[in-house]
Amino acid sequence: MYQPEQPIFEEQPESNIEVTIGIEDVPKPWWKSWYFALQITLVDFTPFMWVSGFASLAGIQSASFTATMLSACFFCMGICTFLQTTIGNRLPIVQGTSSSLMSSMGSIAGVYGLPATWGSILVGGFLEFLLGATRIISKIRKFLPPVVLGTVVTSIGFVAARIAVQWTFSNTEPVYMVLAVIAFILALLLKFLGKGIVSQGFILISVVLVGVVGSSALGLFDWQAVKEAPWFALPQLFPFRDMPNPSGESGQLIAFVGAAILGGFSGYIGSIFESVGDYGATCAACKEVYRVKHIDRGIMAEGLGCMITAFFGALPCTSYTQNIGIVAATGVASRRVTQVAGILFLLYGLCPKMAYVLAGIPKPVIGAVFLITAASIMFSGIDTIVSSPRTLRNTIIAGTTLSVAVMLPYHCSSTYAEWASSLPPFLNMVCTSNVFLAVIFGVGLNIILNIILKDKSTNIPQNEG
Repeated sequence: MYQPEQPIFEEQPESNIEVTIGIEDVPKPWWKSWYFALQITLVDFTPFMWVSGFASLAGIQSASFTATMLSACFFCMGICTFLQTTIGNRLPIVQGTSSSLMSSMGSIAGVYGLPATWGSILVGGFLEFLLGATRIISKIRKFLPPVVLGTVVTSIGFVAARIAVQWTFSNTEPVYMVLAVIAFILALLLKFLGKGIVSQGFILISVVLVGVVGSSALGLFDWQAVKEAPWFALPQLFPFRDMPNPSGESGQLIAFVGAAILGGFSGYIGSIFESVGDYGATCAACKEVYRVKHIDRGIMAEGLGCMITAFFGALPCTSYTQNIGIVAATGVASRRVTQVAGILFLLYGLCPKMAYVLAGIPKPVIGAVFLITAASIMFSGIDTIVSSPRTLRNTIIAGTTLSVAVMLPYHCSSTYAEWASSLPPFLNMVCTSNVFLAVIFGVGLNIILNIILKDKSTNIPQNEG
C-alpha cells in the first residue's frame, strides 16, 4: 500500500548540522525573512552562466536574446520555487535553471531550432510530472540506503566545491584574488564570531561588503550595465517567435520533433536523479525525515514548473545544490524564507536592473564565500555514510562510487574532452554529470553487493576478507 509519510530509511542517518530556524518556522520580525532570502539569491543566480552557455551551443550571438532569456529564467525560477515550496515537497528548495538540461536543450536548439526546443521542454516536463504524479520515482527508495544517499550527497558537495573553485578563479588578476581572500576570511569571522543574524547572514554581509562596496571602491563593479538596464519589463509568451530556425523560417511558436524530445528527455533523466539526491541532502541539512512524499511531490512539481518555462522562453528548472549549502552553513531552513526568495527571483525577472546588480558582483567573491557552504554539504554526506554499518560491502559502494563520480567527469572535461564530446548527448551527459554517476553507481553497486550477493547469514565486518 502506498504510504506517502513512510520514511525512505528504516534508520535515519545522523547529521551534525545545527538548525536554528526550522522548516515550518517563520523568522520574526518579518524583515528577517527578506534578509535571509536576499542571501539565497546572491548565491543562486547561475542563470547568468547557463543562458550564455545555451546561446553558445545554439549558435545565437544576439545580446538582446541573452538579456530576454535571462529575465525569463529569473521569472520562471520564482514561479518554480514557489510551486515546489507550496504544492510540491514543501522543503526549502530553490528551483533554478538546470545545467544538464541547458546542455541538452542547447544542442537541440542548434540542430532543430528554438520551436523544437520549447516542444522538447514541454513534453519532457509533462513526462517528469507524470513520473511524480503516478509515484513511479518513489519506487526506487528501497535502492537508496543511507550509504548510497550519503555518497550522492557527498558528490553533490564536490559539485558545489567545483562551482565555488571555478567562480573563485574565474578572474585571476591579483586584485580579484585579494578580494576573494578578504571575502573568505570575513565570512569565517562573521560565521564563527558573529551572533544572531550576523552569523546566520554571513554570506549576504560578506558578499555585499566585499563584492559590492569593495569592488565599487576599486572600480571593478559594472554599474554602467546596471544603469543601462530597464527598471521594468513584463515577460512575454514565446518571446523568440521571430527568430529564424536553422531552416531559415521564422514565426513558428512550438514544434514537436521526435529526436529532439528524446534527446531532451535524456537531460530530464539526469535532472530527476540529481533532484532525488538533492531532496535527501536537503532533508539531512534540515534534520527532516526523508519521506516518500518528498520524492513524488517534488518531481511532480518540478515537471509542472518545467512545462511553464517553455511558454516564457526560459530554460527548464531543477533543484539547486547551492541552496542546500546555504541551509547547512547558516542553519536557516525556513520554507517561508525560500518562498520569499522565489518572490525576489520574480522581481529580478520583472526588473532587469536588479538582475544586473547581482551580475555585477565579481564571481571570485561569490566563489570564495561559497567554499564554506560546499564544505557543509560534503561533510553532511560523509556523516550519512559513516552512520551506515561499517562493512566491506558499504566501503566498496561508497569508495568506488565517489571515485567514479568525482574523477570521470573531471577527465571527460579535460584529458578525454574530445572523446566525451564525440559521444551521443545522453552518454555525454552520463559521463559528465557527477550526481547522475553517483546515483547510477551507488544504486547499482548496492543492488549487486547488498541484494544480489548478500550473505543473509553473516554481515562481513570491515576487517575481514
